[in-house]
Amino acid sequence: MAIPTLMASRYSLVFVVLGVLALCAPPVPAQEKEQGTLVVQALGEAGKQSDAKVHIYAEGAPAPVATTTVGTPVSLPPGTYRLELQVVGGKISREKALVKAGRTSTVMINEVAGLQVNVLDKQGNDLGLGVEIYDSVSGEKLGDCLSGELIFVYPGVVDVKVATPPQGQWWRKVELQSGARAELSLKERVRGELRVLPLLNGRDVSAVTQVIIYAAGTQKEISRSEPSPEHRFALDAGEYDVFVANPTGRGKPFVLERAEVKGEEVVEKTVPLDESARSTPSQMQAL
Repeated sequence: MAIPTLMASRYSLVFVVLGVLALCAPPVPAQEKEQGTLVVQALGEAGKQSDAKVHIYAEGAPAPVATTTVGTPVSLPPGTYRLELQVVGGKISREKALVKAGRTSTVMINEVAGLQVNVLDKQGNDLGLGVEIYDSVSGEKLGDCLSGELIFVYPGVVDVKVATPPQGQWWRKVELQSGARAELSLKERVRGELRVLPLLNGRDVSAVTQVIIYAAGTQKEISRSEPSPEHRFALDAGEYDVFVANPTGRGKPFVLERAEVKGEEVVEKTVPLDESARSTPSQMQAL
């Protein structure tokens, strides 16, 4: 019969077309089906903050097949690999890291130290200043970075310099231990102004009095002002003892009072020198 023969021909054509499409379809690469995962760890969770590079080499290959960072997984075909973690002044290697299909291989690197130098402004934000690392023994420069970054360094003792004006800030003989992170911090100084006004019989006697500023509760001298038209002091925020010497022969020969400097405000401290005078609280003014 003609109709069944025609239907059979159409079905045959469909099968032929499907077969051709199957042959023309791109094959799924074997490596996509068989890849494993490799992850490198150092300093635990803290190590993930570093952007130090980990270069991964296939066995016998001169160039890396992949580059990643600590804590970031990378997919690789099964095999053995050589790893190189970049550290200040060199690198740390691992041989024969095994990767298996469908598995995650973890490589632990413990013989490395972490170093983070923070340089903060008044709001607590890092300024991103240049940091230089030197060998404490030889004085050789090992490398550099920016403040706020976590870097990996060989364990040992180093000197650290921060490019703060005018001449830089140094930390000497910083000990870096394997598997640990050292953190150094500088914060922009918050300085205010203290104005001391000695009064005798209600009159300003700054021109004949001496004022000495001590750290509160100590005899550590912070600053002094000899007799002058006014007594002004640029001081860090905190409490201070204010000593006023009165050589006039009238009123109290000296007075010791407490003053507090807060932030960048101007604090005016009135110090009465009359025999019957009582101390007065400091007054703050906006700059």
